[in-house]
Amino acid sequence: FFSPARRSVLASPRMFSSSHLHVPGGVEVEVHPVVLFSVVDHYSRREEGQGRVIGTLLGTVTGNKVEIFSCFPVPHTESEEQVAVNTDFHATMLSLYQRVQPSHQVVGWYSTGDGVSDSSLLFHDFYGQDVERPVHLLVDLGLGTRRMSCKAYVSKQLSLGGATLGTSFEEVRAGVVMAEADRVGMEMLFKSATASGFSGAASLSDADSMEVTIKKLLKTLQGVGEYVDEVASGAKPRDAELIGLLQTAMAAAPALPPNAFGKVFSSQVQDMLVAVYLANLTRAQLALAEKLQAVAI
Repeated sequence: FFSPARRSVLASPRMFSSSHLHVPGGVEVEVHPVVLFSVVDHYSRREEGQGRVIGTLLGTVTGNKVEIFSCFPVPHTESEEQVAVNTDFHATMLSLYQRVQPSHQVVGWYSTGDGVSDSSLLFHDFYGQDVERPVHLLVDLGLGTRRMSCKAYVSKQLSLGGATLGTSFEEVRAGVVMAEADRVGMEMLFKSATASGFSGAASLSDADSMEVTIKKLLKTLQGVGEYVDEVASGAKPRDAELIGLLQTAMAAAPALPPNAFGKVFSSQVQDMLVAVYLANLTRAQLALAEKLQAVAI
């Protein structure tokens, strides 16, 4: 699958048929939000003049269900004459990723754009050398003219009798799934965007995001306190269900003295800041490695 050469020239797009079918198939694809964010980030850092970006999808396959957990970009060149992929970079990134997540395997590839093209068949065949049925995730970023969307495809051989006529793309069911951690992260992004009047500008920093969250929490606690005071004074009727929920929430809070609570809170904040620092450092190293690979080519 991985060529020892730095770049593997796949073929000329003109050699392949451009017929593409979009018929629902039996494969079901589930995409985690971090994959879409990674594709958008990759596109925003593309080289000047590059029409689209591609990358490798990593996840698991269970029966007909393909779950995509992560991805990484793959440098490539694309023209009317030929299509080439940096196979060394692909192999290195895959080896590093599987040290962390050995259970995740290559399940396909992604690209940006509003539709599949002739060269998409070449990339698909490249990933099909090692994956039995690779998935092609097409991410349409919209670029300000339409809503962002994503579609998933698998390849299908077109044959007549015993002769193979060509390869087509068959659209399959795809959806975005969120775990609890993904949901919390998405809510934080939306809160940051709302608080900063986000309209294409940069999002809030980590400290500002925490400040927005704490302010919202204080506002919620203030509203709860006002409600309890009004019920205690007889201004509002008692709601047994709501009071039960408040008691459950209060019982779940640890009974710590203020000094001990402050110490625990500070320790957790420091741990979080260290994790953020390490994540940013890793991202910077990956970006630097990608640039060095591009220069070496």
